[in-house]
Amino acid sequence: MKIAHILRRLSFQDWGGTEQVVWNLAKAQANAGHEVRIFATTALCQTRQETVDGLQILRFPPIYPWWPMPQSLVETLDRKGGNPFVPGLARAIREWMPDIIHCHAMGRIAELCIRLAGELKRRCFISLHGGAANVPAEEARSLKAPTRGRLPWGKLVERLLGWTRRVPEDADGIVCVGQDECEHYQAVHPHVMYLPNGVDMERYEPCRLHERRSLQEECRVLCVARIDRQKNQRLLVEALANHPQMELRLVGPITQPDYAEELKNLASERGCECRLTMTGALPHDSNELLSEYSFADVFALPSRHEPFGIAVLEAWAAGLPVIASDVGGLGRLCAAHPQAALTFEPGNLAAFENAFERLGKDAALVNQMRTAGLAAARNYDWRVLARRLVEFYSVAK
Repeated sequence: MKIAHILRRLSFQDWGGTEQVVWNLAKAQANAGHEVRIFATTALCQTRQETVDGLQILRFPPIYPWWPMPQSLVETLDRKGGNPFVPGLARAIREWMPDIIHCHAMGRIAELCIRLAGELKRRCFISLHGGAANVPAEEARSLKAPTRGRLPWGKLVERLLGWTRRVPEDADGIVCVGQDECEHYQAVHPHVMYLPNGVDMERYEPCRLHERRSLQEECRVLCVARIDRQKNQRLLVEALANHPQMELRLVGPITQPDYAEELKNLASERGCECRLTMTGALPHDSNELLSEYSFADVFALPSRHEPFGIAVLEAWAAGLPVIASDVGGLGRLCAAHPQAALTFEPGNLAAFENAFERLGKDAALVNQMRTAGLAAARNYDWRVLARRLVEFYSVAK
């Protein structure tokens, strides 16, 4: 089977949850004997064509349809949002003629994929990675803020093309990372599957071999997530100021630079900047990322909304206790493995601090959570998930 995976961007230097899902699914499908290619835009990576780990990656320049469009705005939209037209993409897919067009983006890229599939008499699947059914109003406003007040000439082009914006409803199948999304779209589409994120257990074995320290006197808290208001790292910085034994390490690409400055300024104002480290993005396959998991004591993810929370699986695979906000798919993931995580109400600083303090006082609880987390992570293997996905391609006809 020839499978084309399409996503908005794929930069190995600015890595996120969507990129990780696509990359691991594509590798597992290729290892199972399928012919797989990845198509993306040149956002954050100008390399037009490359082969990595046997997978061919093709990238095409995006066109952001607003006016005026200064370079600073292009760079902002490359990082997050943008909803571009990608004219070179259609030609490349037509030339390759895949059996399956699997799109991991929404908006204009998704509509292009749906219409191409109809033209080529192929099947199109849309994966939802970011809470498409339940994005909070604040997050939605944040996404639209960079282009507010600019002329949206793209809407005129859509009318000329006859685009309907029935995304993802017009796809042959919908793949949902979050259960909330799955339930939402099952009411309006006949072919919807829940496919959680996965983890490579073998990769994190060195982290599990690292000797963990007691949390009573000092504790290194790790958060692996893009620096973005959705992830709510501000709550962790506020907790850092209140707990002198805490060290906080934020690992992830900066998708909202003003928010990163806000975090740094808050730490400076509260006198805890010396205990805050922001590493920026670390390559997904780097030893540096493994070291972060190895030397951490607790993993925390305080997201305001989250369809799943792939970094929690990584933390469990690395042998870390987890504290996470009880929201969306992230809350459901933790609820499915209640002995592996402590959860708190989203945005509730006192509730997070209570959970953090419990770990510092109860070594037996910490050990129990580490063991339970490791057992939980084993349920999510990329090879198993890839097989389920290929089966879904065949069923959704």
